[in-house]
Amino acid sequence: MKFIVLSLSIFLLIVGAYASRRYQLITINKVNEEVLSLSEETNQTPTPSSTPVPSQEPVGSASITPMPQNQLSVSGFLYPGSKVVAQTQTTLSLESSDNTDVITDWYKDKIKGIGANVKSFVVTRANDKVLNKLVGANSSVEVSVEISKDSGSTLAKILVSVK
Repeated sequence: MKFIVLSLSIFLLIVGAYASRRYQLITINKVNEEVLSLSEETNQTPTPSSTPVPSQEPVGSASITPMPQNQLSVSGFLYPGSKVVAQTQTTLSLESSDNTDVITDWYKDKIKGIGANVKSFVVTRANDKVLNKLVGANSSVEVSVEISKDSGSTLAKILVSVK
């Protein structure tokens, strides 16, 4: 009886690990497909004069002033020093060589800076691959941010969606 229970436990552990890894790969592939479809949707790259770069606030700042309503466009979520890969009116695809934890913290502060609460925050790390997801909302806007980095890659991909 103990052998059957032990065998069943090991089997369930293996199936669970396989399913978890498969889910991570599917999620990463979906993000990559979204980024590719974004780059196909638009062929124009904004000029530096048309895309305002927000100033970086210190991490853990005690007082955060909500962002004015006219700055709640997707361009208000341009990560400092990042490269714009694609942009529409509601989505922004970026690349950055910064650490994914630093990028994630900056977007957490940015979401709090518009007076929104972080509704969900998921950090996934497996085999040097990173997939962080943030969703924040207030009464007038919902911001979704996905930060991913493949193993061995020097660039983090950032996908921002503002609704």
